[in-house]
Amino acid sequence: MSQKIDPRLQAAVAEAVKSLSDTPKRVNVADIVRHGEKLTLPSGMGYDDAIDLLERRKEYEEEETAFSETYDVAPWDGAHALAEVLIRKFGWAPATSTPGFFGDTPPKLISVEVAPGEFKRVPWGRFSLPNIHGFVQTTVSKKGNRYTFALHASIKRLDEETVRSLFQEVRDYLKTGSIYQGKAIKIRFRDDDGDPLEMPEPKFLDTSKIDPAGLIYAADVQASVETNLFTPIQRVHDCIANGIPVKRGVLLGGTFGTGKTMAATVASRLAVDAGVTYVYIPRADELADAIEFAKQYQSPACVIFCEDVDRVTAGERSVEMDDILNILDGIDTKGANIITVLTTNDLQSINPAMLRPGRLDAVIDVTPPDGPAVEKLIRLYAGDTLDPGADLTAAGEALSGCIPAIIAEVVKRAKLSQLRLQQPGEPVAKITQAAIVEAARTMRAQVKLLKDRSETKIVEPTVDVVLANLVRIAMEEPLKALEDIKSQIKEIEENM
Repeated sequence: MSQKIDPRLQAAVAEAVKSLSDTPKRVNVADIVRHGEKLTLPSGMGYDDAIDLLERRKEYEEEETAFSETYDVAPWDGAHALAEVLIRKFGWAPATSTPGFFGDTPPKLISVEVAPGEFKRVPWGRFSLPNIHGFVQTTVSKKGNRYTFALHASIKRLDEETVRSLFQEVRDYLKTGSIYQGKAIKIRFRDDDGDPLEMPEPKFLDTSKIDPAGLIYAADVQASVETNLFTPIQRVHDCIANGIPVKRGVLLGGTFGTGKTMAATVASRLAVDAGVTYVYIPRADELADAIEFAKQYQSPACVIFCEDVDRVTAGERSVEMDDILNILDGIDTKGANIITVLTTNDLQSINPAMLRPGRLDAVIDVTPPDGPAVEKLIRLYAGDTLDPGADLTAAGEALSGCIPAIIAEVVKRAKLSQLRLQQPGEPVAKITQAAIVEAARTMRAQVKLLKDRSETKIVEPTVDVVLANLVRIAMEEPLKALEDIKSQIKEIEENM
């Protein structure tokens, strides 16, 4: 007995057959979707069309293609990120560069510092990857005046998705795995002749042993440094949340040894603790290069420290000075989260054009410590060896205005004073008030002597000296006139 076919099913089958016959003969090869080893063809495609499409897809995938990706990070930072992604993706150990992993062209391995005193070997150059037809190459790209990391691929289209995915993983890794972001580094961008270095190489600074408590100034100087320098670093996120510009220019001025460099050193520790990048450059002519570098690492902020800026900003306006002024006041840095810290040993020599707010937001005269600051420094340098009950008022008054290095020497001298005050053979367990005061007074006398000897003295002339000079001049003038007359007579006689 034959089974009756549902008319609705007959209509559905007829519609499906019609859709197959209406399918275009030429379908774009991009309509094939690859899922690993599986391919998905467009729906409703007949066998002949599918075979034709697959053949064209195979030809397409055998074609060579080339593309590049640039990353706005320093070259060694990008190379390290690539190495980490390769390890995570393929299990490759960078210590063994073998053709078995990289194919017939293993890359050059270079050592990159990734933390203070810690180095890793990373690939640099052209190399192949497992199951990838073609090669990948690390290189550098130039963005403005700075070098950045770049990856180039020359492969078959078959592997394009895999390699693009690898490049994206490198980009994703750099968002949180940068070796320079939030770290303290020293970097040279130019050689001693001022010519740009081909590949600037950052060196890490170890901030772990820096003690912020060791920075002691007079109260007004301390408040100014903490407000204008330390607060934007430590509370950068609060600044951003409150609409306070992070971009700042701070100039620390003052004579030698007052603690300007120490302030910048403490700033490096505070920056690292806050996840802020810190860049130290030793020469003022590298400031423009440093700011370009800082733009890559200004999230949430970057601090640039440069000493002795008066080498290029003292006196009359010059090309070098104009360059720095344009850098500090440049349009492209107005929205940047870059804090520029400069020092000078001679505030008076800085051209007034440099001091305008907007270029330098805070100019801090780092004066030598006053009496209360001296007392704090003595306790700091003496540590547990100082008698807790010692009254240091007299020592503070005696050493007021002395630089910290002198105060540190006083503490050393006080130990000798204490030794003299004790019986032979008795260990120096505590430095007494008497020993500190004695050392302070003798040091003050020494400092005064050195100051007096170094200053040029102008001796006031006595009345006798003034009169003697007047008489000498009065006698010399007639004699000189008489000699002139004799000379003229002799010349006339010779010509007769």
